[in-house]
Amino acid sequence: MLNNDVKTYLENLDREQKALASYNGEHDIAKAIKDILAKDTNYKPTIEDIAEQMAFDFMAAYPNDNSGWGTYHGPMFILPNQQGQMVEYPSIKRIDEETLKYWAKRAKETKNPILSSRYADLVVDFSPKIINKNADVDLFQIVIDSNIAICEKSLADPLDCKTKIKRALVLAIQINNQEKIAKAKETIINLEKKAATDDKPGLWGFAFKWLILDFGKKITLDETEKAELIKDIENRLKRVEKDVWLAENAVSLLAEHYANEKNEDNLMRVLDVLEKSLKTNDRTNSDALLKVHAYEKIHEIYQKYRDKGFQKAKTASDRISQEIGQLDLDWNKSLKEISVTTEIKQKDIDDFLKAIFGDKEQGKLETIIAKISINFLPKKEAVEKQLKDVSGKHPLQFLCTTQVISDDGIPIAKLSTLEEDYDNHFQRYAAQYMQFGSFFLTLAIDELKKRISKQNITEYFRNSTLFGNEDKEYLERAISAYWDNDYLVSSHFFCPLIESAIRELVKNCGGIVLRPNNLGGYDRLTLRQLLNGQGEIIEKVFAGMGQNMAFYFRLVLTEKLGMNLRNDFAHGFGKKKFFTRDVSDRLFHVMICLSLVKKREENK
Repeated sequence: MLNNDVKTYLENLDREQKALASYNGEHDIAKAIKDILAKDTNYKPTIEDIAEQMAFDFMAAYPNDNSGWGTYHGPMFILPNQQGQMVEYPSIKRIDEETLKYWAKRAKETKNPILSSRYADLVVDFSPKIINKNADVDLFQIVIDSNIAICEKSLADPLDCKTKIKRALVLAIQINNQEKIAKAKETIINLEKKAATDDKPGLWGFAFKWLILDFGKKITLDETEKAELIKDIENRLKRVEKDVWLAENAVSLLAEHYANEKNEDNLMRVLDVLEKSLKTNDRTNSDALLKVHAYEKIHEIYQKYRDKGFQKAKTASDRISQEIGQLDLDWNKSLKEISVTTEIKQKDIDDFLKAIFGDKEQGKLETIIAKISINFLPKKEAVEKQLKDVSGKHPLQFLCTTQVISDDGIPIAKLSTLEEDYDNHFQRYAAQYMQFGSFFLTLAIDELKKRISKQNITEYFRNSTLFGNEDKEYLERAISAYWDNDYLVSSHFFCPLIESAIRELVKNCGGIVLRPNNLGGYDRLTLRQLLNGQGEIIEKVFAGMGQNMAFYFRLVLTEKLGMNLRNDFAHGFGKKKFFTRDVSDRLFHVMICLSLVKKREENK
C-alpha cells in the first residue's frame, strides 16, 4: 500500500500538471517522495513507496554505458561503499516483474504526462532485461503521446523536452507506427521553430540532424519540409558565421547533408565559410596555440571529406598542411605563467608536521616514511572533487577540445570534452593535484632531513627489499646528493634506481620482465611496459594503502599528461626542470613508496 502523504503528493501532481522546475526534473519528484518518507522515522516504506521513489530517480538518456545495463535509463550515481565495491543507485537488481506491473498500472491511470511517460518508459526499457520480452505496444504509445504532450505544453526544460521528443521519435520508429512518427516529426519541427531566434547551444539544429541525417530513411519528409529545414540552417550560418563555435555547428550539419547528396560544390562552400571564420577570428589569432588549434581543426575537417572521396577536399587538405608548416609562431609569447598566492598559517604547518613526525617524541623512521608516502599520493576522491568543482565553475572550458603543451612548448595531446575524455582529464588534474601538494611535501622532507641523518636514511634504504641489491656506492651517492640539496644530480640518480626497483618488484612477484627478441635472445620490458602490462602486481602489493599505486607511478614517471619524469630524463626533454626542488622531491617520494615493500614482507 502506498504511503498516504506520497499518494496525496502524486495526486496533486496529477491535478496541477505544472512544468518541471529543472532539467531532469523527475529527480525532484523522487526527492520530494524521499522527504515525505523521511518525516516519520518509524515508518517502514512499502514496496509501492520504493517503486514510486525509484521510478523518478533513474537517469533518462544515460550518457554512457558505465552501468553495463544496455538500457536507455541508468543509475543516478555509482559510488563505492565501505568495502570499496561500486554500488549503483537506483539499481536494476531491485526491479522485478511485480515492479513492472505496478509501473504499467500507474502509467495507464495517471493523467500527468510527466508521470505517465516515466512509468511507461521504465516498463518499455526494462522488460526485455527483467522478463525477457517486450512490453505491450500500448505502453510504447503512452510514452510517445506523453512526451509529445510534455513538449506541446512546455512542461519540461527546453533541453529536457528535446531529449523526450527524441525518445518519442525513436520509439515510434521502433514500433513502426507511421501516425506516431508523423506526430513526433511535427512536434520536433515546431520545437525547433520556437528556438528560431535563439543561438544557445543545443536548442537548434536538432530537427535537421534527426529528420534529415540520423533517421532520414525512416521518416517521410515532403520536399517543402526538407527545403525549409535546410534553409533554416543556411540562414543561421549566415547570421552566426563570425562566431566560430556556432558556425562550426551549422557547417557540420550542412556539410554532412551535402556530402550524403554528393553535392561537392555546396560541401566546399560551407566548409570555406568555416575556414574563413576560424582564420579571421580575433581570439584564434591571439596566440600560437589557438592559431595552431584552428588550423588543425580545419585540416581535420577537410581530411574527413577527403577520406569520403571528395577531390576538392583533398586539395584543400594539402593546402592547409602547407600553410601549417609556414606559420610564424612564437610559443614563448603564447605560453603565460600563472601564479596564485595562498596564505597558510604557521599553526596549520605545525599541526601538519606533528601528524607525521609526532609531538614531543619522534616516531620510528619506518612510521614516518609510511606517513609521508600516504599523505602525498593523489587521492582519487579529492581529484574527482577538484575536477567536478572546476568543470562546474567553468563549464565552457570542457565543452571543446583542449590542447596540452609540454614544458618546452610542444603540443603533446588533445583532450576532447570532459564527458568523452574523462580518464585523460582526470589524469591531467591528478598531476595538478600533486603539484598543489608539493609545498607540503617539501616541508615534510625538510623536517625529515633535520631529524634523520644522511647515514641513517641511507641505511634505511639499504635494508629495504627493493633497494637492498643496488650498488652500494650508487645508492649512497643518490641519497647524499639529495640530502645536500643537489637536486639535479639526485634526480638523475633517482630515475634509474626507481626503474630498477619496479623491475625487481615485478620479478619477485612472478611477473614478466623479459620478452623474446628477433635475435634469439631476450629484451627487458621498458618501464612503461612494466607499469602498464604488470600494473596489477603493483596494485596488489600496495593494496593496503588504499590508492592505485601503479597509476601514481605512471603519473609521475611515464605519462605525457602527468610529470613524465622518467621519459623526459631518458630522452633529454625539459632538462631545466631537473634543477628544481619539486621534481627531486617527487622522485624521492616514489623511492620511499617503493621502500615500504620491505615493511609489507616483514609483516607476513
